[in-house]
Amino acid sequence: MRQRTFCFIPLIVLLTTSTVVHAESALKKLHQVNKQLSHIENTVNGTQNKYNNTQRTINEVKNGTYAEKSVKRAVTKKKKKAVNSLINHSNNVIRKATNSN
Repeated sequence: MRQRTFCFIPLIVLLTTSTVVHAESALKKLHQVNKQLSHIENTVNGTQNKYNNTQRTINEVKNGTYAEKSVKRAVTKKKKKAVNSLINHSNNVIRKATNSN
């Protein structure tokens, strides 16, 4: 009876090892698919944003408000850029002043 039990041990070990190898391979493939899906999702979101921007521009051109809104967006961006630049410049000055002492 013992000999019969020992007969099955190599078979069980082989089956377990095979299952682990297949599971690892399946996990790798799932990870690759997940990365590809994320890339596709990012592409779709980018395309959707471009479409939305185009639709907004078309509506603004139809309404005759394109120039005003375009200038308003440009001014807003310039203001944000100027404020961020000033903050970065002051942070650099503070950092240099505190490092030199």
